[in-house]
Amino acid sequence: MLNRRFGRALLAAALAGAAASPSRAQQAAAPADGLAFSPAYLRVEAKVDPLGVDATNPRLSWLVASSRRGEVQSAYQVVVSSDAAKLAADEGDLWDSGKVQSDETTGVAYAGAPLKSGQKALWKVRLWDGAGQPSDWSAPASWTVGLLDPSDWKARWIGYDAARDDKAAAVEADFGAAKWIWHADDKGGDKPKAHRLFVTEFDVPADSPIAEATLLAGADDSHRYTVNGELIAAGTSHKVPLQVDALRAVRPGKNKLRVEVENGAPSPAGLIARLTVKLKDGRVVENVTDASWKSVADPGQNWHSREIDVAGLPAAEVVANYGDGPWGKLTVTKLVLPKPALLRTEFQVSKPVKRATVYTTALGIHDVHLNGSRVSDDLFNPGWTDYTKRVLYRTYDVTPLVAQGANALGAIVADGWYSGYVGFGKVRDHYGKKTRVKAQLVVEYADGTSDVIATGPDWKAAVGPFLEADFLMGETYDARLEKSGWDRPGYDASSWAAVDTGSEMDPKVEAHRGPAVTAYQELRAKTYSEVKPGVYVIDYGQNFAGVPRIRVRGEAGRAITLRFAERLNPDGTIYTTNLREARCIDTYVCKGTGEDEVWSPRFTFHGYQYLEVSGLKSPPNSETVVGLAISSATPVVGRFQTSDPMLNQLYSNIVWTQRMNFIDIPTDCPQRDERLGWTGDAQVYIKTATLNADVQAFFDKWLVDLTDGQRADGQFPMVAPVKVAGDDGGPAWAEAGVVCPWTIYQVYNDKDVLARQYPSMAKYVDFLVNRSTPDLLPPEKYHAFGDWLSIGADTPKDVIYTAYFALAARLTSQAAAALGKAEDAKKYADVYEKIKASFNKAYVGDDGVVKGDTQACYVLALANDLVDGERAKKAAELLVKRIEDKDWHLSTGFIGTKDLMLVLSKIGRQDVAYRLLFNDTFPSWGFSIRHGATSIWERWDGWTPDKGFQDPGMNSFAHYSFGAVYGWIVENVGGIHAADVAYKKIVIEPQLTDKLTFATTSYRSVRGEIAVTWTRAGGVATVDVTVPPNTTAKVVLPAADPAAVAESGVALAQAQGVTKAAAEAGKTVAEIGSGRYVFTFAAP
Repeated sequence: MLNRRFGRALLAAALAGAAASPSRAQQAAAPADGLAFSPAYLRVEAKVDPLGVDATNPRLSWLVASSRRGEVQSAYQVVVSSDAAKLAADEGDLWDSGKVQSDETTGVAYAGAPLKSGQKALWKVRLWDGAGQPSDWSAPASWTVGLLDPSDWKARWIGYDAARDDKAAAVEADFGAAKWIWHADDKGGDKPKAHRLFVTEFDVPADSPIAEATLLAGADDSHRYTVNGELIAAGTSHKVPLQVDALRAVRPGKNKLRVEVENGAPSPAGLIARLTVKLKDGRVVENVTDASWKSVADPGQNWHSREIDVAGLPAAEVVANYGDGPWGKLTVTKLVLPKPALLRTEFQVSKPVKRATVYTTALGIHDVHLNGSRVSDDLFNPGWTDYTKRVLYRTYDVTPLVAQGANALGAIVADGWYSGYVGFGKVRDHYGKKTRVKAQLVVEYADGTSDVIATGPDWKAAVGPFLEADFLMGETYDARLEKSGWDRPGYDASSWAAVDTGSEMDPKVEAHRGPAVTAYQELRAKTYSEVKPGVYVIDYGQNFAGVPRIRVRGEAGRAITLRFAERLNPDGTIYTTNLREARCIDTYVCKGTGEDEVWSPRFTFHGYQYLEVSGLKSPPNSETVVGLAISSATPVVGRFQTSDPMLNQLYSNIVWTQRMNFIDIPTDCPQRDERLGWTGDAQVYIKTATLNADVQAFFDKWLVDLTDGQRADGQFPMVAPVKVAGDDGGPAWAEAGVVCPWTIYQVYNDKDVLARQYPSMAKYVDFLVNRSTPDLLPPEKYHAFGDWLSIGADTPKDVIYTAYFALAARLTSQAAAALGKAEDAKKYADVYEKIKASFNKAYVGDDGVVKGDTQACYVLALANDLVDGERAKKAAELLVKRIEDKDWHLSTGFIGTKDLMLVLSKIGRQDVAYRLLFNDTFPSWGFSIRHGATSIWERWDGWTPDKGFQDPGMNSFAHYSFGAVYGWIVENVGGIHAADVAYKKIVIEPQLTDKLTFATTSYRSVRGEIAVTWTRAGGVATVDVTVPPNTTAKVVLPAADPAAVAESGVALAQAQGVTKAAAEAGKTVAEIGSGRYVFTFAAP
């Protein structure tokens, strides 16, 4: 630390410099013509000008804008009108709040005349400042009301069942003479948990071309089957044998077959496979698993491609004939990919139109068309819910699309989440088999009358160019089959069939609370490579979730095939093993017009950085295949940049990965056969999510899904909506039902969501009380994932269970207090204290050692304040020691990593936290970046130089969980802390480090933008702070003497807007109102 004399000299220099020439900071401090005090960024139910709001008392919010220091709102007035003229005249015929003495800017409930379905409301707000002076009125904003009563729906469910050919969905597997085989040294019925390699070679005659090659394979548990080094099949369960086309890998002459099989736990194990090769002259060559195969105990590196002396290997052992053993007969599930249906009707308009609105939903996903145009570019409407309970609708203003005279209304409906393939296991039809659309167009005329054009039995149906459309399998579009003009009036639909009416279920129909899924960025190729003749791999330089947009010319019938991958194999081909059973192939068949044909899928998406394209007439260019990145439209609110390129890339990776996985629900990954709303991932990441994007409306919707998935006994599920994975979330997953609503309240002041979710929170904690021992410790049997994907550290599941039980109880107590439920607050606080006592008695020694003695053990204890005093001090020391034992690397998985860095800061070890942050050796955030990552990997070891790609059954390269570290970055590198709900009070305390020369962090909270930029140069530190109007902040600076700190060129104590400056615990603390401040002092 520089001495006081130097600090005061620095201050004198700052003052002298200020006198010589006005600095940028001074100009900001006293803006002569800055931003006037005014309301801005008006929102209704957390969205700008939303359509179809079905809240009867929607919540209104705004920001206070001003560049003056110390700005506050002392009062507001809201005016809501039924038309623009009345609003302009300040006539609130729907509601005039009058002048309300309040500084509230979020969640102000509409309290005017009852709203009617379909009504449009226009509103504005003005404010009064701290001196009682009014602002100008805001710019007008609006919302429209949804369909508030079920009777408002005139539409009926319609579809086209003839389009859904699902015959022969499953047939018995024909393995011929194949046997179940295993490694001969593994004795007994239960084989050890292990990876084994099985190899053989076989010859294909070279005197006739190969016509077909088909592989049928199954294994207990998972397997990867390669032919001549190329992956052909990757299965995850013997219950789902794979039947795949192997033609691309089989060649004349000698062929090398290798299969890696994993037995995931001590249990029966085996491999069975049949490879059938048909030659064009009619001959058939087969290879089946039998005693002629050889086995290797340890597959080792590059098992698929390295040289192996097959003759010198021990023979595999036949453990069962097909149909025998524990496996019995197997069933091959064939892909069932029904064609999306086209639905249409026509109607007449004979009067001037005032407004036209479409309300639309589906059991499936769908697009609506009107007079030749799609009414919106939004994707995957109406989103994913538990369709047995509720389905959501969207609202669109289509006034410009309605014409006088003849009009046509249509829809295209595909499987989506309702009946398509979802999750792992190659299972479809999770809710039903019959996709449906329910839509109505309300046309309001200038004379006050209206018409409703609704889906019903008078509509017509057909299939068209969409041959396949599935999230996991991809989309196939044959442009030759386009029905030109089908969505325009006058189209001849006489050959179209009648629609099918009615639905398989009758869910409640509600407005969608969340943002729509949209395309937000175009990506063009960074590089191209021709990996085989006519097969090109495009690198976009960024992993993303999205779809391609192709622009091609070709003769009629030319097929363009697109395949997707996050990473490349060593030979430059795309790595698709981690996709598991997701086919992920899009195909476009050219119409042959002689002109450019442009197409993009509408009913699928992929996670990819690399795209393989084949079937082109000429090599691709930058416009041949453009990537369209998609995500739920959550407004970006964060910004971060430093002097360190690796740290900047980490931030970029976190943001991209969040957007890749926020697609109507918070998914685990966007690429493989999963894409589920894993609750554990959501709860570890939600706070970080709020710092990157405004996710208030997004989680408002998903929390309903989560509550819909809560069991009757109170347990929350593994995933929401609950499909594929189970309804028993287990420790750290189920707590999403408590952590997520509490976080949304803390960040957005959303007390309505907290109140709605509170009963389910309390129900969950009561469930834990009832299932636990009398001392509130874990029961004898319970499900737990543990500290998922940790590295060499097995954290006891009972420690995780108890720590998260304590967290749930404490947060539920705090939620009860926030909602005014004093009795409940005490009840759950007492539960927390009892858990804490039991935790110490059962798991903590007097020496501070927590049972398990892993990094995560200490993180859980310290994060949840389960240890106090000397035990806490020793636990903190042991945490640092366990990090040192790992050569100053982390070993935590999803659960431990969430709080690891926050705990290190909590115990005053910023030095260790920064060391972990800047590591670039395994395992660390920087390790994946050093190896080309553009997103956050699911595993610390997703790929390593010595081992290559890891377990294909669990190896996503776009999982946001480890990106939770950005929450720590904002609070420590940026120094931005919420000291009150929704950042009404703020603490600014950046932790300067000599590893950076500057860092800029900003966050647009619901109060406005909070920004911190700090620099270190020439022995001087500068901290540039922006605090939003209507808030206050405490700025903590690493300078011992306040007299040695300048603000905008003046002494700190004399600076405008600084209400207090004092020394506390060896640091300078300044209390400030809103505005921009620039502090300078001697760099520590």
